[in-house]
Amino acid sequence: MNILYFVPGTMNERELKRRERIANSFVSSENHLDVKSHDSRPISIESAVEEEMSVSGLLRGLLKYQNQYDAAVLGCFGDPGLRAARELVKIPVIGPAESSISFSLQIADSFGILVALERDVPTARAMVARYEMSHKLAAIQPLSIPVLELAKNKRRTEKELMRAAELAESHGAECLILGCMSLAFLSADELIEGKVNVPLLNPAKIAIKTAEVFAQLKMHHSGKSYPAVNYAKLRRTVFKELRY
Repeated sequence: MNILYFVPGTMNERELKRRERIANSFVSSENHLDVKSHDSRPISIESAVEEEMSVSGLLRGLLKYQNQYDAAVLGCFGDPGLRAARELVKIPVIGPAESSISFSLQIADSFGILVALERDVPTARAMVARYEMSHKLAAIQPLSIPVLELAKNKRRTEKELMRAAELAESHGAECLILGCMSLAFLSADELIEGKVNVPLLNPAKIAIKTAEVFAQLKMHHSGKSYPAVNYAKLRRTVFKELRY
């Protein structure tokens, strides 16, 4: 099986390859994952504005590459463009947040999310509400570190991660989700493994494994829930590169 992990933003080649190496450690040896990005989108997604701006490039990327893959993963915890992607392409598309929240229901009665910045809190809260899981959400705690700074000082990131995890637990979170894919690819769950009292879920691992299962089981999203777009109309207008 071939899986696409598509970053809906700009990312340099070195970081793409680093994430690709890590991501391939999550899939079975007989399967393969490629990490790709769109080179004219936000360098990080830390606002609803950047999230919305990333969707056009994301959709075009999925459209361009879908025939080469059996499933795709969105490379942003906010799941930007997830519903649109499922309407547009023929392969399964997995959102890290949706799959992690769903997975958490098998782990605990409540969950918390650890995000990069304070400004990410309302966006994450709105996303959880969209998935109708607000009644399971105990806390959203920020690390107060910008996304692009997370890898620069791992000691600081680990310290703030512990602080945020303990606060979320004190507010009733019985498991925790890393609410940032940069945190996920720092293996932040492993940084504080054994130091917190509740399970910590890595959305990169969960989303990629979910995509792998979808591909292996030949599962597809329901056409009733995600009706196909009017391809003829899109070919005439916004997606002239569309081929069906």
